[in-house]
Amino acid sequence: AKAIADAEEAKAKAEAKALALKQEAEEKEERERREALESRRLAELQQQEKELLEVRSVPLRAYLMQHVIPTLTEGLIEVCKLKPEDPIDHLAEWLFKNNPVDDDHFE
Repeated sequence: AKAIADAEEAKAKAEAKALALKQEAEEKEERERREALESRRLAELQQQEKELLEVRSVPLRAYLMQHVIPTLTEGLIEVCKLKPEDPIDHLAEWLFKNNPVDDDHFE
């Protein structure tokens, strides 16, 4: 009778251990599935943010290309030619002197 009870107890322990291992495996699988889903959501969100930023930056780029870059490029070329001791100050002075916008615009 003791041998049967010991066998049944061992069987119950083995079943409990198998059940615990199965539950652990299922939990791990569910956790990995959720992590993969979250990773995909994050990637989609980052892509949407990137696209939105690109769309919103178009008017700014157009403005810079039309109004800033041409004059700034000329000033930078001038700085490269002259290689002044203080290039930032020289560029600032050059931009003031060669401002294509009327002075009346700032009043």
